[in-house]
Amino acid sequence: MSAATSRAGALCGALVGACSASLTGAAHAAAGGGLPGGSGVVVLALVCSAVGAATSAGLRDGRRQRLAVLAAGLAAGQTLGHLVLTMTAHHGMGGAWPPIPMLLAHGTAAVALAALIGLAGHLYTVGASVLAWLSPTIVHRGRPTTRRWRSTPIGLRSRLLPGGTRMRAPPRAVAIPG
Repeated sequence: MSAATSRAGALCGALVGACSASLTGAAHAAAGGGLPGGSGVVVLALVCSAVGAATSAGLRDGRRQRLAVLAAGLAAGQTLGHLVLTMTAHHGMGGAWPPIPMLLAHGTAAVALAALIGLAGHLYTVGASVLAWLSPTIVHRGRPTTRRWRSTPIGLRSRLLPGGTRMRAPPRAVAIPG
């Protein structure tokens, strides 16, 4: 598994936890339970974070398997979040089982969110791969800084510049054996 794929899995797990918590809180408030507060929010965040981490650890290659794991993680997060909010709000449900329309709404939301989260993870992997491919061509790391020194060639310098700046060399009599 590449680094981009593992980071995409972590992103998907974080999205599963965040979406489970927000969807559960919104559904609880829409059903008349009110917005969760205090310890209910803390426990909901902890439970949904744990579900997101478990989902991230369970992700494998293959689209169908990823979709199934993401949908199962979202369903588990919503179920556990619903139980947490029911217990911390100190009110029970109307019956022993939740009503069928609520189960259908949560199931539909889990599958739709799983598809969107899977798409986000796939797009993250594609974007990271493209950036890794373009990085050596766009960003020059360690390129040397070029400084241009204004200089004249040594041969021209000795003939054009006045006396004291000539090259130092041995006298001709010493340099050329006779």
